[in-house]
Amino acid sequence: MSDVYRPHILDHYANPRNQGRLDAPDIVADADDPSCGDQLRLEIALDAHGRVAQVAFEGEGCIVSMASASIFTESVKGKSLEELEALSEEDALALLDAPVSAARRRCALLPLKVLQTGLKTYREPSP
Repeated sequence: MSDVYRPHILDHYANPRNQGRLDAPDIVADADDPSCGDQLRLEIALDAHGRVAQVAFEGEGCIVSMASASIFTESVKGKSLEELEALSEEDALALLDAPVSAARRRCALLPLKVLQTGLKTYREPSP
């Protein structure tokens, strides 16, 4: 078994946190990884101060992408839009606290990719 399948990764996959949908999200985004078929939808509700009050995700994919989504959603609670925008690939990978091979990197970074898409849409709405 690969080192990436550590107990906390398997736990987040088997018992995902923040899975589902929100009643009135402010930020919504979907993305997928066509190379492997992973799909993820992220929803965020902001409080009056522009911080993450609630976050939820839905998706289908491998253990790494779904565990990463669960861990990622736990980590963004309470963050401001500026803090969300400042998140890097290294930050997202560090959350997993497990070695991620080049082949699994896209899986692990899917939640960040979806967040970045959602933030861009939120900041620059269509006319």
